[in-house]
Amino acid sequence: MIINPQQHRFIMLKNKSKCVIPVLDILYSSSKPPLGRSIFFHETSCTSPGSVSNIMNLTARQACSIESAALNNPNFQIFTVFSCPTYRPLVGRQKLLVDAIESYENVNFRHLNLRDYAMNTPIEDWVKRGELLNSSYPMQHTSDLLRLISLYRFGGIYLDMDIIVLKSLEKLPLNYVGAESNYTLANGVISLTADGIGHEVAELFLQQYQKYFNGNDYVQNGPTLVTAVLLKYCGTSLMKAIEGGRKSCKGFRLFNTTAFYSIPWQEWKHFTEPRYLEETMARTKDSLMIHIWNIASRRERIKVASNIAYVKYAEKHCPRTYAAAGDYV
Repeated sequence: MIINPQQHRFIMLKNKSKCVIPVLDILYSSSKPPLGRSIFFHETSCTSPGSVSNIMNLTARQACSIESAALNNPNFQIFTVFSCPTYRPLVGRQKLLVDAIESYENVNFRHLNLRDYAMNTPIEDWVKRGELLNSSYPMQHTSDLLRLISLYRFGGIYLDMDIIVLKSLEKLPLNYVGAESNYTLANGVISLTADGIGHEVAELFLQQYQKYFNGNDYVQNGPTLVTAVLLKYCGTSLMKAIEGGRKSCKGFRLFNTTAFYSIPWQEWKHFTEPRYLEETMARTKDSLMIHIWNIASRRERIKVASNIAYVKYAEKHCPRTYAAAGDYV
């Protein structure tokens, strides 16, 4: 069945007991991301070899990430973009989570076609050649790429789906990333303008991605790429660029670890164990967001009402998701 993207909103498909509605294509929807005023999340699990369903299957923690961005940034449009044709569930727990976050007027769900999305960007030919098929980590490497294409096309802010936004980003000038340590930058938060230096840096990112793509290295095409490009762009060391602010990096800002990554991945249990509650809340009190490191924490079950840092932040910054999550978030 061929569906015109403009008709997606009005078509319901029935598959046995499940009712689903297609999600619009980001390029062909009449409502596109406003330049420099959008926050992007990319969900790429359908690129995993084990993926068998295109039904939207957000976890409560992913939904919390989306809601926290929408709640704290009401004047930005929030786009969660799926890398395959995707359908809204109309029954069950998934419906409750989707309804919770879609109750915010600035939340949008979209899907994309990678070849179409890469058209008229510096990486179009590379994508057409199917180079991404050589990846041993297709889900992660697709995500690494799509965030760069989104920011090249629209500017704005990209966020990982394992964060909770704690403060508004609306008045923070675009063009920034954050340090994960004293030695490396991360790609879990990237902000770029749609023109000027932001667009210039986005082009540098895409050029670096295809030139040095390594399908066997988990981080080569993500944090390693961002660190290499921006340190060359700044022309100085990481610590000097952080301490010197925008004037030391041609108007681009490199935040220290406090902004986005106060708790390093090795200490992810600080968010999920009661014994670390006071310490974790103190270490993150000045953060713009927290990052809970899904690659390490995804199998950790978090019970609602637990006396832990993640629950304290979820109650405040994604209250509708928290209420819809059931017994566990």
